Amino acid sequence: MSSDFDSLERSLEQHIPEDELREVKRILYGKELQKLEIPSAAQSIADSKDFEINGYRFGAQFETLRPPRIVRVGIVQNKIVLPTTECLNAQRSALHYRIADIISAAAAANVNILCLQETWRKFILFPS
Repeated sequence: MSSDFDSLERSLEQHIPEDELREVKRILYGKELQKLEIPSAAQSIADSKDFEINGYRFGAQFETLRPPRIVRVGIVQNKIVLPTTECLNAQRSALHYRIADIISAAAAANVNILCLQETWRKFILFPS
């Protein structure tokens, strides 16, 4: 894979005509989503720490028993920060620092629920 590959979405946007792109996104994601403006504080963190941040609006059906409300959900896809030839402790620490920066950006974007991918592989045993 090329090191200058940024993301699937950007590649699609660069190489597929707009009419076809709408159909591709419909097939991949369902209906087209409204892109949200990211708060400047959150975008600043993402820019300075070199990660991507996006926001999309998902609508919901009107409910009769409670008023509508906005719930902001963040989903994190992390990556390996240091080369895998580095010691495990350094790799884990670097990953934790990166995730801390991402959590700070999520807080700046007023995220209510943040879903984190496993930040470090660990065996979990459940006693019976």
